[in-house]
Amino acid sequence: MRANIVTLATALALVLGLTWSARAYAQPCGATRDDDVVGDEAGAWAGAWADARPDTPPVSAVVAAAIRAAGLDHDPGRSFVRRARLAALLPWLTVRAGTNTSWHVDDDPNIGRGTAYEARATWRLDRLAFDGHELQVAAMTAARRRERRRLASRVIKAYFTWRRATMARSGSRADEAAAELDALTDGWFTEVRRTASETRTACGDPVATP
Repeated sequence: MRANIVTLATALALVLGLTWSARAYAQPCGATRDDDVVGDEAGAWAGAWADARPDTPPVSAVVAAAIRAAGLDHDPGRSFVRRARLAALLPWLTVRAGTNTSWHVDDDPNIGRGTAYEARATWRLDRLAFDGHELQVAAMTAARRRERRRLASRVIKAYFTWRRATMARSGSRADEAAAELDALTDGWFTEVRRTASETRTACGDPVATP
């Protein structure tokens, strides 16, 4: 029974610590904190976690940064489809030149030769309703969504690996996970943590850096 209570208190402390850390990441200078309301053993766990990582960005921000770095933060599919349909308003132009030969029958029979030119404009108005390239655009959009999900899954895994390693004071694993997050976010992860640390230092708050 006591083991269950300790486990529940530990889980509660971890949740409170994550919530406090995410709030502290975006907290401006001079803002008041309400972590004093956490009591007893749960408060000690939450305080230890938050003090260790007060500059930790939330996982949602890290995922968004990775998606931006990969160029997957916007969907060009709609634009492609719109331009493909509007292209139907432009005609296909065909220009041809050729030589005509004719036989003249009169007092002086002869063969006449001349040059002929032909210009043709063709509109494919059916493309205003559906363009064949839309199938390719749909496949591309689906592929981009799969890539976003795959990238988000990888970032989340690396993020919580880093947090667990940081909490366990495992420097090598934390550094490896942080390096992977840096590669996935194009350096955003370290930069935003450094900026948060400098801001909190300017506010007079101690910051623990791995």
